This record gives sequence, C-alpha cells and structure tokens, in this order.
Amino acid sequence: IGTVGRLDPVKDQRGLLDAYALLPTAGVPHALVLVGDGPCRADLETRAARPDLRSRVRFLGQRADVPRLLAGLDVFTLPSIAEGMSNTVLEAMACGLPVVATRTGGNPELVEDAVTGRLVPVGDRGALADALGAYVADPHLRALHGKAGRQRATDEFSLERMAVRYRELYRALAP
Repeated sequence: IGTVGRLDPVKDQRGLLDAYALLPTAGVPHALVLVGDGPCRADLETRAARPDLRSRVRFLGQRADVPRLLAGLDVFTLPSIAEGMSNTVLEAMACGLPVVATRTGGNPELVEDAVTGRLVPVGDRGALADALGAYVADPHLRALHGKAGRQRATDEFSLERMAVRYRELYRALAP
C-alpha cells in the first residue's frame, strides 16, 4: 500500500496512518509506503513510531523514480481532505493499481467506485481501512480493478485522448 505526495495536513497522511493501524497484521506481508516530503514529515514519523506501526511504515522522502516505486505497490491511496485533479492518481491507474481515494475534488472524476478502485468519505478512517483491507485480502479484486484503472487512464486521460478532445472542442467552437 502506498501514497505519493506532499506530506501536508490537506493530504491527511495522519488519517492514513490511523486507518492503516486498523488493518490486520497476522499473516499479511504488507507495508505502508509514503513517498514525498513536507512540513508534516516529523509529526508523521513520530506517529508511525507507535508500536503497532513501527515495523510496518516506510518513509521514502522525495524521489525521482516514482513510476518504479508505483510498480512495486499493490494498492495506491490518496486520503486527501481536499484535492484537485491528481496526477498521482492517474499515474497509479496507468501503472495498473487499484486506487483508494477520498470522495473530494477531482478524485470522483478519475476513480470509478467499485470499478477502478474505491472512493471513501473524507476523514472516515474506518471506511479507508475497510477499502484498503479489501484489496490486501483479495488479489483477484486488486488485479481486476487495477486492469480497469489502467484501461480508464489510457482511454480517458492519455495525451492522445486529450488532443482529440481539444480538436473536437475547437471544431465545435469554429464558425
């Protein structure tokens, strides 16, 4: 399980740590990976030092190899309180990852709930944990939603698709 982004209160990685702590640990070889840096890093590292999280959370800092890191994940999550149109969600989808994101900003435009991932209410740590836990427990569901996400990213959000949409728009506006 992983997330990429600025370590900032609006991204709610603190809530992600709390939700992650709710996941079962017995027999499940998973870790939470946080990629990025920001003003909350020290607070998040302190929170992740709790006995129930200490060996299960990795802070990788700012990285230039995000596509490679995404390829090593099973699930991508974006627990933001507020969000625009997230490039990291699109990158994760293009990598074939199911996405668990909060129902805010542009996330509902990118993630089709129960098709390419799951959308959960902002700040609902239990719902976030449940959605993440469902993917941890079910490799078939991960693969199914990851494949659908990759297809959606290609069909709807690729540069080629964007160019077609602009061309259609210009033609519609031309006299």
